[in-house]
Amino acid sequence: MDEPETTYDVCILGAGISGLNAAFVASEYLPRTGRILLLDRHDGPGGMWNDAYPYVRLHQPHPVFTAGNIPWTLGREPSYLPTRDEVLTHLRHCYDVIASRIDVDARWGWDFLSHEEDASGVTVVARGPDGTSHRFRADRFIHAVGFDVEVIDPLPLTSRQVRSVAPQHLEVEGPLGVGDDAPVWIIGSGKTAIDTAHTIITRQPGREVGLVTGSGTYFFNRDLVYVEGARRWFGGTRPNLMFTRIANRFDGTNVDEVVGVCRDEYGVTPLDSAAHNAFGILSAAEADTVRAGLSHVVGDHLVDVVDRDARPEMVLRSGERRPVPAGSWVVNCTGYLNPRDVDHEPYTSASGRVLSINSSSMTLGFSSVAGYYMTHLMFLGKLADAPLYALDFHASRTRTPSAAPPIVSALILHNLSLVIERVPTKVLQDCGLDFDRWYPAPRRLAGQLRFLATHKRDRARYRAALDAYSARTGVRCGPLAPVRTARTTAP
Repeated sequence: MDEPETTYDVCILGAGISGLNAAFVASEYLPRTGRILLLDRHDGPGGMWNDAYPYVRLHQPHPVFTAGNIPWTLGREPSYLPTRDEVLTHLRHCYDVIASRIDVDARWGWDFLSHEEDASGVTVVARGPDGTSHRFRADRFIHAVGFDVEVIDPLPLTSRQVRSVAPQHLEVEGPLGVGDDAPVWIIGSGKTAIDTAHTIITRQPGREVGLVTGSGTYFFNRDLVYVEGARRWFGGTRPNLMFTRIANRFDGTNVDEVVGVCRDEYGVTPLDSAAHNAFGILSAAEADTVRAGLSHVVGDHLVDVVDRDARPEMVLRSGERRPVPAGSWVVNCTGYLNPRDVDHEPYTSASGRVLSINSSSMTLGFSSVAGYYMTHLMFLGKLADAPLYALDFHASRTRTPSAAPPIVSALILHNLSLVIERVPTKVLQDCGLDFDRWYPAPRRLAGQLRFLATHKRDRARYRAALDAYSARTGVRCGPLAPVRTARTTAP
């Protein structure tokens, strides 16, 4: 390992939507002579979109998915849902815009190993594409991993008479690429599963498609929160108003009640029963297409597929066994946001020199929004002093799987109330990530004024709900305990 290289003003780990928002904000505070070191394991900007399955589309109107306030150059109507490659093109455009404003030393194909903070800065250790480890020195370090989404692998099934694939392979080595008409069983019911079902059903009408749904997933109704045409002036429900209504119903003990209201008032699903929501968005037409095209819906969890009496059958968690035809495809659509064991990493160090945007210490719900606002707090010197609440999202998903809408809504609104007291008004005005930007300015302004008038009072209620939830479930959710200053990952 060599000696530390030239000191940077900030080192940012990750060039996905979170890291690019952090870089955008950093470029607004640093002089043109400033230097940003950007480390990412991929070959270019885009984060998880580099690994996404090829038929995925952005599930929200594209203008509100960006870095800072950088506009899209797509030239499509605002309601258009971009493809994976179009999203990657925009994120790479965002990187180019940021790099035109300030010196960005981008290191693609680098793996993060560790960081260590001292009184004068942060030393970051990373391994380059050639396998050599290097040390870098920076005044600040932003660990922008967001949800640290893992690529889905095929399920390791016992049966040798079915074909197990992942969504990434659906169009090449899977049922849309091989050219047969064997039945397809999709495992899961989240966005990946519904995307997969919708793709197969619309490209190959009449094909036998089954869905093993687990506990079932519902989505926020795109037709309600992103209305089109003249209805943007008087119809629909602004996303921020929806989150506020959900949070205001939540007292920390009534998860099931609030989830039921959330599902009934704002949700849509192709399933008869659905308990979970991970902030995905779906239209009623998409839900109807999937519902009509499914041949089988199994409301259970898959354990394995085994060969029994020379015939494959699914083994389900309930104990039921269900025969499937030999040659069937099994597509694993679980895992992107599944609960998993992760080390707790505080969102900041005691000095405020280190910012970590991660799901074990969630503050503003969406990694893009956290990358934007938390980096502003860092450069304003207010990150370590703001009494933000941090949620262990993975523990929450494990212990209360259906609680995401109320707990995350309350968390976002509590913390946003603290943020707006610490940043200039221009920071709020320049945030291109505001979901309400879909609506005309007068409607947005009315919502903003209402929030400004009530946020301090409401903050106390949200804090009480978050405290009650944490006490009841044992999930970490509250102000940071004394924080550590170093983190190391296994090489």
